[in-house]
Amino acid sequence: MNKFNIEEEIKPLPIHDYAFLKTEEVIFSEEVREICKGNSCGLYDTSWACPPAVGSLEECQKQCLKHEDAFIFTTATQMKDSYDVQGWLEAREEHEKVTDQVGEVFRKYTKSPLILSTEGCSVCKSCTYPNEPCRFPEKMYPATEGYGILVMKQAQLCGIKYNNGINTVTYFSMIFFN
Repeated sequence: MNKFNIEEEIKPLPIHDYAFLKTEEVIFSEEVREICKGNSCGLYDTSWACPPAVGSLEECQKQCLKHEDAFIFTTATQMKDSYDVQGWLEAREEHEKVTDQVGEVFRKYTKSPLILSTEGCSVCKSCTYPNEPCRFPEKMYPATEGYGILVMKQAQLCGIKYNNGINTVTYFSMIFFN
């Protein structure tokens, strides 16, 4: 991996903050998976990108730890107000575009990176889960929290702000690579 080349290529992207870390520093938590099971987001058991489709916490952890390094990054978007649901959705869509671009950079410099992003998947209007395989597995990024990663604590450990102030929304993605 050429960290310098990666950093140079992502420089023009609207990344708010980022950090490189070793995979053994990633914080996995059964608590996060229990929150997923509570289905407060409404996506549990509805998509290939979320539990239980992504596998058990142990399986997800194993997939991540097959890689030596990880990269965590955020986008932060100013909103009209804290209740601007349309703004959240648009910010998430933009974050996913940035994740696609960052993913392409990692695919260029690393072999078979594992890309995790925001809640669920928005590639298709209707997911094929659970009856048929994912139509676009190369475009579908499993949810970071769905993999059991405690994003709030991970951000703190990496020196990344979880909350970027009033009327902002911050989205996170992680890339695992060798």
